[in-house]
Amino acid sequence: MATGAEGMKHDIMCQHCGRPILSRQTLAVVGRGLHSIHRGCYAAYAARQPWYRKPGWPVNRWRSLLAFNALLLAGVLLLHLLVRPMAGAEWLGLWPLLLAINGWLLVARLVSYWSLERHLPRQAPAAARGTQRR
Repeated sequence: MATGAEGMKHDIMCQHCGRPILSRQTLAVVGRGLHSIHRGCYAAYAARQPWYRKPGWPVNRWRSLLAFNALLLAGVLLLHLLVRPMAGAEWLGLWPLLLAINGWLLVARLVSYWSLERHLPRQAPAAARGTQRR
């Protein structure tokens, strides 16, 4: 167990396995409560949650935001093509919806960074890389 300033770096614990998370690279922040878990523990953590509390995509990955927006726009496009075509002016009415949804996701991303990620190095120290996830 590390002590002093070295020990302060490793105070973010995985809420699935209970071991410390050593870097941003291995951190996944999931769920409405922004739970910190190892990326490797994500599948097991999600499997243990009931259907109404599934964590979804990790908030601390920009790919999650891009994938969410792609699915949202694909859904809107399907509604446009299959249910009711929208006029050009109606497409501009979607901006408030997109801004509201993305605003919530960006706030979650900011809280994730401020409360968890900024306290971790980008990559695990070389000595700890082999022992972080077994």
